[in-house]
Amino acid sequence: MSASIPAIILAARRLAAFLLASFVAFPAESNAQEKTIKLRFLGFPQVTNPQPVELLVGDGKTIKVDTPGNELSQPYSVPVLASISVGETVTNEKNESVFKVYGSAKAINAEELIVLLLRKGQKPSDGFVVLPVDAGRTGFKPASYLFINASNLEVGGVIGDQKFAMKPGQRRMLQPKPNHADGICQVTLSYMKGDEWKTVYDTRWPASDKFRSMVFFYQDPGTGRLGIVPVVDVLPYKGQ
Repeated sequence: MSASIPAIILAARRLAAFLLASFVAFPAESNAQEKTIKLRFLGFPQVTNPQPVELLVGDGKTIKVDTPGNELSQPYSVPVLASISVGETVTNEKNESVFKVYGSAKAINAEELIVLLLRKGQKPSDGFVVLPVDAGRTGFKPASYLFINASNLEVGGVIGDQKFAMKPGQRRMLQPKPNHADGICQVTLSYMKGDEWKTVYDTRWPASDKFRSMVFFYQDPGTGRLGIVPVVDVLPYKGQ
């Protein structure tokens, strides 16, 4: 015997209710996972016992991140951010928790960033200049050198077949071709004194697909003497 029309209508309503409940309970996989970005941090110049800072990752939400000066920090996976803001959660006069910004910069559209925190003093509360760098293999390529002028001098030099000059606050990304055997580059780094370049560094550095390097020009706060510090980022094998 065929089902009555009211029974068919009731069954259809039950099926629709079941499908609606299933849709709510099991949303589409494409919407279930929030997009994330991987960040690693480097604080410069290096200080004794560098203190962590807080990274703003959402409305009133922060995580603590390390700020080593001799190597990159561990990677932190966070939601995609419009800006990179570091600071500290403090209590204001109304006894409310607020985020005090010590440094901020617009984020770069990339899956992975190296965040350079250029210190304005010994303590995080003295502030930072925040410099995000695309850390993907197409942005910061293997065998590349990123030169950052954190001094008040005009600096420059030659590495392999590449020549460069930078005013205070500037940075240059170079991928030099070696001019010695075994992938070695001749390196000469200088600063401008009056109308002449004065050489302060003359050495040889390798250009290898196994790593990439950041090179900081800075001045000793006590003497004003120019210093140069390279920091190497060893790359994982392709496919890792």
